[in-house]
Amino acid sequence: MPKNTDSNVHKEIEDLVTDLRSTLVTKRLKAVKELGKLKTDLAVEPLVYTLNDRSKEVRCAAVEAIGLINPANLADLIVYLAKDKSADVRLRVAHALGSNTTDLSVDTLMILVRDQKDEVANMAAKSLSKNPTGSLALLIRLFADNSWKLRSRAAAAVTRMGKVATEALKVALEDSDSNIRFWAITCLGHLRDRSNSKLLVTGLNDKDPGVRIAALRALRELGDPNIASMLFEALSQPSDRVRDLVYEILKDFGTHSIPYLMDSLSNEFWMGRSLAAQALTDMGADAVAPLVSALESQDKERRYWAIKILGKMREKTAYAAIKKFLSDPDPEIRMAALESMGYYLDTESIPNLIERFMDPAWVVRKHAARAVTAFAHKAVPFLIKSLKSEEEDVRYWALRSLGDLKPIGIFPVLVKLFTDRSWTIRKTTSDVLSEYGEDALMELTALAADSIESETKYWVLRSLGKIKSKISLPLLFRALDDESESIMDAAQKALSNYGEEIIDDLFALFKSEKRRLLESVCNTFQRMDAKIVVPKLCRNLGKFDEQISYWIRRTLCGFKKDSREEILKLLQSKSEEIRRQAVICLGQFGFEEDAKHVLPLLKDESWPTRIAAAEALGELGDPISVSHLTESLEDEDEDLAMASMISLGKIGDERAVPGLISTLHHESWALKFQAIRILGEMRVNRAFIDLLRLLDEDTLDLKTHIIGALSRISHAKCYDELKKRFEKEKDSEVKMAYIEAFAEIGNKDILSLIVKLAREGNENREERRAAIRALGKMHAIEGKNVLLAALREKDAVINREALSALELILDRDEFNRTEKAITEARKKQEAFTVAFNTGMSNMRTNNYTEAEKHLKEAVKINPRASYVYSALGNLYYKTGRLIDSTKAYVMATGLSPQDVTLKLNLGMVYYRRRAYKEAVGMFESVLSVAGPKSQQGDYSAKMINKIKSEIKK
Repeated sequence: MPKNTDSNVHKEIEDLVTDLRSTLVTKRLKAVKELGKLKTDLAVEPLVYTLNDRSKEVRCAAVEAIGLINPANLADLIVYLAKDKSADVRLRVAHALGSNTTDLSVDTLMILVRDQKDEVANMAAKSLSKNPTGSLALLIRLFADNSWKLRSRAAAAVTRMGKVATEALKVALEDSDSNIRFWAITCLGHLRDRSNSKLLVTGLNDKDPGVRIAALRALRELGDPNIASMLFEALSQPSDRVRDLVYEILKDFGTHSIPYLMDSLSNEFWMGRSLAAQALTDMGADAVAPLVSALESQDKERRYWAIKILGKMREKTAYAAIKKFLSDPDPEIRMAALESMGYYLDTESIPNLIERFMDPAWVVRKHAARAVTAFAHKAVPFLIKSLKSEEEDVRYWALRSLGDLKPIGIFPVLVKLFTDRSWTIRKTTSDVLSEYGEDALMELTALAADSIESETKYWVLRSLGKIKSKISLPLLFRALDDESESIMDAAQKALSNYGEEIIDDLFALFKSEKRRLLESVCNTFQRMDAKIVVPKLCRNLGKFDEQISYWIRRTLCGFKKDSREEILKLLQSKSEEIRRQAVICLGQFGFEEDAKHVLPLLKDESWPTRIAAAEALGELGDPISVSHLTESLEDEDEDLAMASMISLGKIGDERAVPGLISTLHHESWALKFQAIRILGEMRVNRAFIDLLRLLDEDTLDLKTHIIGALSRISHAKCYDELKKRFEKEKDSEVKMAYIEAFAEIGNKDILSLIVKLAREGNENREERRAAIRALGKMHAIEGKNVLLAALREKDAVINREALSALELILDRDEFNRTEKAITEARKKQEAFTVAFNTGMSNMRTNNYTEAEKHLKEAVKINPRASYVYSALGNLYYKTGRLIDSTKAYVMATGLSPQDVTLKLNLGMVYYRRRAYKEAVGMFESVLSVAGPKSQQGDYSAKMINKIKSEIKK
């Protein structure tokens, strides 16, 4: 270099060094950049000075300048800046070190490649890629790092190295770490060297699915169609992601992969078949020929997918063949054919599709409807015509299809279906019309107003409820009080859809005096969302008359859990009536732990609230309220004391017993009555003496209740004491109470007396019934014969009581046999009565043939009925069949030998037959039994004289 040039450079450097010491950042920055442009080693020393400048811009410029100069000791000069707090500085360091191949540079870049700033780390990776010799092995090791970003940067750096990295990557494919194998394969794919195809194919057999996926992606980047057969083997892999990629690659290979894709249509995995079908569809015309050939295949799956693919492609050459498959025996094939016909949109095929509405397989019918719907407005005339079909399935799916299409102007047609014989059609019609929304409103409203048929009105109201138009509200409100329960139900469901906007109008109906309407309003509220209804009803509770409060409570019972919190708040209300209503609500649907909230109200200033609190505590049943309720027994208010006593009975706690016993001596008859009942139900033994003393008092109106309570207590002395009093008792009603008490106690010593009372001789029917019931309760086998005898009596009430008692006494099999025998006997008796009455009726009308037939039938049923033989004898006598008449009367007299009338009639038959000896014998027998002064005896004497005179002649 000439001397004058060196001197100029020195002079320029001196000037720039002077500027480096300036306090102005811009001046220093400009000086640093100018020094870098000189590209001389003389500028390195002053630039090193600026590497510690307080301005990051100056430091960045200094690193860039030194990098331009690229001194031999570059790494030594700037390496410490790899830890600079400024990411921009670190970025320049990473870029500058890319031109330096020393080990120190590589080590520094390996540190920077982990930098928190992605820009710095990416630059470090890019710089490392410029030095394959020193960094390749280190970068491959990073493939196993835990950080995905670091692994990705390392792979990007190795990829930039190009074919230089191939051998090292091949070695990495044998590594035990799946991450190293994954990124090594990924890098080989990025190199796009088809000579690596066979190497990558081996990755398809890797045990790790991630590595297999990486191999597929790499092969896709290579785009080598010669590996199609190898890829096809990978379809046996169970991973869905592997199969997805395989089919994407096969699709990219075009015609080379068609044979393999066709084979995949028979894959055992549905996803594999679906992906192959999608790939073939995307290929278009190239796949048509093999798909058409597949229509003749014996393989069902291949045929199925071929039909679907050709349909999607709208291949005209396959149309006729696909149409034939609509009647294929296999439902899946028919389904695929229907789906394909929906793509062709040939209106001539619509009738064929509608025929499939009657297909045996439901899924085929559904696909047929979907295919018809694809024709849009072109299918409407065909569907309307199908609504007149005799087949319910055809009408149903036609209706469903019309509902999907929503054509205009078919309301009159649809409305007629409300009277269809099929419930399913009527319901579907309602659903379809409701989907029209406001468009169908006028037609439906007019129909509901004019309709007389409740069935039509029901479905119209159901549709209006789904449309939710305010225009329909008057009609729906009127329907709440309809005579038809189904109409009311439809109106309730419809109005419940409106929600909050009609709550005030519904609530106003609680003022009505029509119970049916009130029930309907209550049910409507209960069908709504609790979050809407409960706050509104709770706000109105207690603010109106008792009727409205009752129906509010009735409605809130349908929202027990949701209402509880709101009701608890109302207990603190300043209004007496609101507090009372809240307490009643808690009694109806509160929880046991709510008793602590109700207890303070026993001392409420309002007496109705106190009474309600006492009643509610009994319903809640919490034992903590026993002491408070016991105190209330002594309250001056008899109603409060009564409510407290009833609640104590419901709780059933022993701590209440002393208070209840003391109430036995209260002046109030009602309180004593409740105390007696509760003590009996609680079976309080220590109340025995008090109850017995009360029984001996002159309290006839309480005697039966005291006796019942004593029987339930079952004290050891109870039987003896009650028996003493029973023997002295004369009142029938009280005696019945004693009998029931004995049955409750179950002492067998009383059985003989009860059996005696249950016998037929007891004239007091009610006492006898009580005794029969007692035998059953006591399971007294000793009374079995008495009960069986009672079953043969004519009194139906006694029969029923006896049968019920026997059911308790006998074991199941014996009772069933007895009941069966009784049933058969009753049937036999009924048949006998019918036959006899019919025979006598026919005889009175001189229809002797029918009369004889029915009377003989009666004799066959009951051969011991003498009066039937007598009737037959009379019939034969009238018709001149004297021998038959004789036989009939002989049977009758044999069964009833004391009946003189029968003997008298038999004597007359003998007389008419001129059997004088037998006739005289009969008349003499009547004369001896009836006596000569009786009418029969007098008549017999005259007949004897008459016969004797005839004999003389």
